[in-house]
Amino acid sequence: MSAPRLIVPGLYELRLSMPLSSVNVFFLLTAEGVTLIDTGYPDRGIGVLAGLSALGRTSADIRHIIVTHHHIDHAGNLATLQTLSNATVWMHPLDAEEVRHGRALRPTIHNAPGWFNWLAAKLAAMIIPQTITPAQVDQHVTDGTMIPFAGGLIAVHIPGHSTGQIALYWPAQQTLFVADAAVHRGKRLHMPPVLEDETANAASLARLATYRFSTLCFGHGPACSGPEVQRVFRQYAATLARQS
Repeated sequence: MSAPRLIVPGLYELRLSMPLSSVNVFFLLTAEGVTLIDTGYPDRGIGVLAGLSALGRTSADIRHIIVTHHHIDHAGNLATLQTLSNATVWMHPLDAEEVRHGRALRPTIHNAPGWFNWLAAKLAAMIIPQTITPAQVDQHVTDGTMIPFAGGLIAVHIPGHSTGQIALYWPAQQTLFVADAAVHRGKRLHMPPVLEDETANAASLARLATYRFSTLCFGHGPACSGPEVQRVFRQYAATLARQS
């Protein structure tokens, strides 16, 4: 089991296993307590708790849970962690409705272009459930909502991979959480294996590229920091925009 990795002061990334891959959750530590960004694949809650323990925290310290979108690898542990922590849950209303009904996929989802994505989507469809344990969402966030902790997290609505997906921009640390709008694999950026709308995803990436950041955090793949991060992301977004 991996240990939490410090990304920027106050922010830790934890990689959790899931079928075929891994997924990240993030711990944002503030004076108020812990904000958890995403929850991981179902039945991996023990990994989240172990990550908290490594930071000297427990589930009782979780004050807020932000879920970037409703897919099973991001919302799969929400019901369990919500019960353990009694935390306030934040989501975009379009995906919050899916979580309330325990739906992990929309029927409009399909594989992204390319043989790797085709194969990954086919395998995932065979082994990954399409439902999660329903959970309550307390606060809706829409495009531009300022989530008022850690100096303020700005929600950015980024449809494409999921209709109600959000990114998070943390100006205090010039950090951008892109959720599954892009995947960091093999030291390169890639499309997620599945999409609802390829054109919308390209437009979402182009919009994210306008923000000023020096650290990028992903739902899948390691976070990266440095002076070249924004340039590389902008180039990737521009390439997808030309192809869409």
